Amino acid sequence: MDFEAKRQAILDEGGNRIGYEFFLVYHGKESFPREPVTNKTAFITMRTLAEYGLAKVGEGHRIFIRIPIDSLLVRAYELLYAESMVYRIQPASVGAGKTVYRRAFETLEKLRSEGALISIHHRLIGQHPDIVQLADIIELSAEGLEPAEVTSLRGFGKKILLFRIDSQKLYERFRGTADYYQGEYLEPAQPIDRFRLAPFLKSTLLRLLVLMNTAQSPVEFARVIETDVGMSAKLLRFLNSAYFSLRKKVSSVEQATVYFGLKNIKNFIIVLSMNDYASVAHPSLWKKSLVRAKLMEELAKDITPQLTGEAYLAGLFSLIDMILEVDLVEFLREVNVEDTIVSAFTEPESSLGKLLSVAVLLEEKGEELMSLEKPEEETLLGDISQQTGIDRKTLVDMLRN
Repeated sequence: MDFEAKRQAILDEGGNRIGYEFFLVYHGKESFPREPVTNKTAFITMRTLAEYGLAKVGEGHRIFIRIPIDSLLVRAYELLYAESMVYRIQPASVGAGKTVYRRAFETLEKLRSEGALISIHHRLIGQHPDIVQLADIIELSAEGLEPAEVTSLRGFGKKILLFRIDSQKLYERFRGTADYYQGEYLEPAQPIDRFRLAPFLKSTLLRLLVLMNTAQSPVEFARVIETDVGMSAKLLRFLNSAYFSLRKKVSSVEQATVYFGLKNIKNFIIVLSMNDYASVAHPSLWKKSLVRAKLMEELAKDITPQLTGEAYLAGLFSLIDMILEVDLVEFLREVNVEDTIVSAFTEPESSLGKLLSVAVLLEEKGEELMSLEKPEEETLLGDISQQTGIDRKTLVDMLRN
């Protein structure tokens, strides 16, 4: 998936910039509309904005992003510094019941208390009249609108943002009716960067995999999963499926992780994460990574048992540069992977570096070796056995498993 990140200025009546809207434009065959804003677009937008950095995008101004009201439940907004943000709350993408709306309302109260500004789409006023009390701004599109409709909103005592001012005619028609204006006529959207989706969805997967080695409680996983709408939905859907036959439906990610327990949630996350990423790109590389991870784990059990967990992760990350098209070492350091794991790639003579070289060799030659009638008699396995101290039969068993 190819996206282009853009920003567009929002101006006051005097033509001064008061902020930028940050949004993504999708370039590809898959349907991915900017409007209406969906949970998917909002989620990826927030994650991408967090990756770029608020200071870089806003340059001292607040950043506006559009979010369907129901998207507030996935907590990706926690990646952003509230005092730098204006959340443009849109009608729900799939409809919002009373429970969803109540939780969204509580989230908006929290965001305001932390310094965020709230802009609500005027259609929300009819759906949820009490939401006006949380709004700093009411916004509406200039398309198909009469000036009287804009001025009628003044009674709410809020600032008015008029967007889609895309022609001089519209600007002249609505000049003086609102407090803030946005549109191609006033200031065209500026491209920031163009990127493939995978690197900008790296955070959830890598944060979870790093937690595999440090988490003391399932709740630690829940805090990360809750920022990912797709993973949250899949976890809850899986746990509430007929397979588990639960008497009571699990309704929160935290409940789900506690129910699973630490060991099972780790296994579930690995499978779920790998399936998600393998489905979009490079499935063969993901498979090779998993093979290397398992080989590293088994080798470490015999050679350096105190590094079994780190060895598994080193194998799992060993092809991440090709999968996500990033610099491997720089990327691992960026997401705070511990130095012991990074040493597998920077220090060939380190414990993990030596294990990795053996695991890569076994992974690359494994299929060929296992096609032989007596693989344990091959010179290669003899050399590896001598190097590692692991007998040939055990090495063959590792390849079989």
